[in-house]
Amino acid sequence: MLQSEKSMSLIMLLVPFVWALSGVSAKYLSFYISEDEVVVYRFFLSALSTLPLLIWMKIPMKISLKNFLICIFLAFFLIVNYRTYFMGMQRGAVGLGAALVTVLIPIFVYIMMIFSKKSKPILKDWLALILGVTGVTLMLDLGQLNLERIVTGGNIYFVLAALTYAMFTVAASYMRNIHVLTINFYVCLLGFLIDWNLAFDSNDLNKLGSMDYIFWINIFFVSVIAGTAITAVYYKGLRIIGSKKSSAFSILTPFFAIALGAIFFGEMITIYNAIGILMAVLALIILNDLKIKNMLPFR
Repeated sequence: MLQSEKSMSLIMLLVPFVWALSGVSAKYLSFYISEDEVVVYRFFLSALSTLPLLIWMKIPMKISLKNFLICIFLAFFLIVNYRTYFMGMQRGAVGLGAALVTVLIPIFVYIMMIFSKKSKPILKDWLALILGVTGVTLMLDLGQLNLERIVTGGNIYFVLAALTYAMFTVAASYMRNIHVLTINFYVCLLGFLIDWNLAFDSNDLNKLGSMDYIFWINIFFVSVIAGTAITAVYYKGLRIIGSKKSSAFSILTPFFAIALGAIFFGEMITIYNAIGILMAVLALIILNDLKIKNMLPFR
């Protein structure tokens, strides 16, 4: 058992790395396609790759009417999340953007849980929230009061992406007696059908024949590897090493994101951004006891 936990811990190091690397892939995809296209392709490939996994793992696909209706809302949340995250990657820095989304999601979730009375904060929680908000302020350069930089730099889209994913997470917590991969399948299938009919131009399919291998590698990575495979690995880790240790690995994501942004795009961060990231990560460590059902990892 100890050997199994040790092996799983090593594998779990891949999770934050893949999450961070998906931001790099999203940036490369922004050179090829619009947010309408990336949302449709990502939903389709994620649903398609989840189906054989459900069959192989013998996970029930049966879904109650209540859970199905919640999945419809989740699909809309994820459509907005994917769009805003991709728009942020088009306009902003990969490393800082991915780090910002990662640290903001649990902060937003916890605030929503307070307002919905699902959680009663104690002193350390309030201190963590203050620390987290201060850290995010430094990451966003709000102290410079440069509204144009905040909006045009993509940060506003990253904030919206984090907010909609937090809403997704809280809504998913109301689902009962359903596996997270089953949720992933139905949400991605519904998201594909909704966005295909509401926003997608089918003429864009004609462009796929002229796409090079860089496009195909990156669309496969964000949809199948970072979407389906790493979700399965994460929840396998939850069962073997527990939620607290699994959450601890996710805290590494901002550091991987900053490093990958520097390696692939030569991005640099200011000393204030770095201090902000450290403060926000410390807030996440304090809030690491946060427990919420059916929380799908951001990817």
